[in-house]
Amino acid sequence: MPRGLDSWRRNLLPRSHARMKRGIFIVFLVMAMGSLGGCGPPSATLPAPKITPTAAPLIIPTATVFLLDSEALYADGQGRSGRTSQDFASLPAGSILPPAPSGDSERGVSVLLDPHTIIRGELFRHGGQVEPAILMLGAETAAWGALPLQLSEAGFVVLALQIDPLTLAGQIDAMLQSLIAIPGVDAGAIGLIGEARAADLAMLGCAVNTLCDALALFSPLSRDTLLNMMPSFGERPLWLSASNDDAESHAAALSLHQAARGPAHLELLEAGRGAALLNANPGLSERLVDWFALQLRSGE
Repeated sequence: MPRGLDSWRRNLLPRSHARMKRGIFIVFLVMAMGSLGGCGPPSATLPAPKITPTAAPLIIPTATVFLLDSEALYADGQGRSGRTSQDFASLPAGSILPPAPSGDSERGVSVLLDPHTIIRGELFRHGGQVEPAILMLGAETAAWGALPLQLSEAGFVVLALQIDPLTLAGQIDAMLQSLIAIPGVDAGAIGLIGEARAADLAMLGCAVNTLCDALALFSPLSRDTLLNMMPSFGERPLWLSASNDDAESHAAALSLHQAARGPAHLELLEAGRGAALLNANPGLSERLVDWFALQLRSGE
């Protein structure tokens, strides 16, 4: 190769390499700028954040107890019941319902224990302004004989209710609440009487209820169960009666009398069980009336 041509090639190659590098750089720069152009701010506006209100604290209202007058609730102007169990169910929760006239008899009443359970009995009123009251529980109201009327004539409001085998001790509270809802009843002077199985229910209900101020049991049966309730019954006055020929109730009455922490009166009689003790033992009802007068009327 001639020397002149070789010298030209040596001078040309560096310049062409440099131009090639600049061209490649420009191409890459254009491509880079194009790709950066797609990274700009989005054309669509993002949705505004949704504001959720803060939940208010849950406030549970204090239960309200409604005292409902029996005349306003039940009477239709002629002394008959004007309500049904469906009406009871629609009343405010926690309502305390006094006995409603049942129409079964002149003194016949019914007491609502819950929206589905009604118990029947009789109500005896003396007619005073404010009187102590006694709740009587038994299998048959008529079995008490003259005792409810005797108590009424002595100045007590008497509610005698007829329980059945399905009656629960926990329902005693509803019965006591119904009793004190009767206009004129002194809620601070309440007695409770039970006979046979109802005597057990009376003790179980009274022991845990401060409305019950004095308790009388005719032939209590469940000795061990009732003895377990004596600490809860405390120092309240207790009347006990049982027959010597009734081993079950005799043992229960004797044990309860020995375990009593307050005033306790024990009558061990010759015959009868439950309310039948009244007919078999003359003078028993009078002694019981005097005992309740001492316990519930002594402060008058």
